[in-house]
Amino acid sequence: MRLGASAYLAHGQLAGPTFESAAAAGATLAFTSLHIPEDSPSGARAAATAIVSAAASSGLSVVADVSPNTARLLGDSPWDFLRSIGVARARIDFGFSVPEILSIAAVLPIALNASTLRAADLAPFADLDVELIHNFYPREWTGLALSSVASSVAVARQFGWRVGAFIAGDSVRRGPLGEGLPTVEEHRTMPPLFQGLSLFDAGVDDLYVGDPALTDHSWSRLGSFVREDLVVLDGTAAPGVHPAVIEALALPDRNRPDAAEAMIRLEHSRERFAGLPLPEVDGQPRTAGSVTVQLATAGRYCGEVAITLQDLPADDRVSVLGAIPLPLRAAPTGAISLVLV
Repeated sequence: MRLGASAYLAHGQLAGPTFESAAAAGATLAFTSLHIPEDSPSGARAAATAIVSAAASSGLSVVADVSPNTARLLGDSPWDFLRSIGVARARIDFGFSVPEILSIAAVLPIALNASTLRAADLAPFADLDVELIHNFYPREWTGLALSSVASSVAVARQFGWRVGAFIAGDSVRRGPLGEGLPTVEEHRTMPPLFQGLSLFDAGVDDLYVGDPALTDHSWSRLGSFVREDLVVLDGTAAPGVHPAVIEALALPDRNRPDAAEAMIRLEHSRERFAGLPLPEVDGQPRTAGSVTVQLATAGRYCGEVAITLQDLPADDRVSVLGAIPLPLRAAPTGAISLVLV
């Protein structure tokens, strides 16, 4: 999966710091929109140039969202201008005919709208250098269902194209609404890592942070996922859990290949934890997101650590080590590290 950050004309001062943080996390892409109605044509060319320059300084390749309104902002020959300042790809939002899109594609590689176009709409562009990128949705309750994104991936595969989608940020959110810029509605209030995992599971190839800033913590977690295929899950330790157990949880492990429906079972945890000072408390409720360990009374299962994916009944052979208060629905495919504090 490729990772991208976003910058906008109205938040141009954030471009440099955001792109630097994104690049440090392993990002290779940048996104900007050049047709927002609230933006003024005054200084738009200079602002666009500055954003693209900031992206280039961090080694990021820029996708620019365009519509017929882009000519209002940038003036004559907008596509030639975008190519001249180093934009790598124009993402066609709305309002263009097929011949107009083909004329843009003669100047710049294009991305088409994965949220609105179907296979028949895409057919005229089958032989071009094309990617599909979804819309983001600034207004609450207007985002897509995750199933719609998964369907768009299936269509893209017919053409051999990549699919990109957006997640909402957790720092500065773009105005005027400030309600986040996700593609999928249920992601709007999720932590960025979990939005990204959900899109990855749906088959999305490119993950763009839609809002103009993200916390350093979230860049770090996304970076671990993108660069190392490591999902770091943050949670809260239960009272009295021994520091050696907390330390061992942070070592990477992974779900068993015969994945359980109700929990993530860490594959190598028995040999790691069976000899540690495990809690003496057992029989606690196991709500979804609980981090648990099998005790000595579980016999050869002693030391097995699990993360519950649904509410489970209490078990006298199991102790709860802590909780991951996040919307885990399935096990990540790569390595998993648990950071409980």
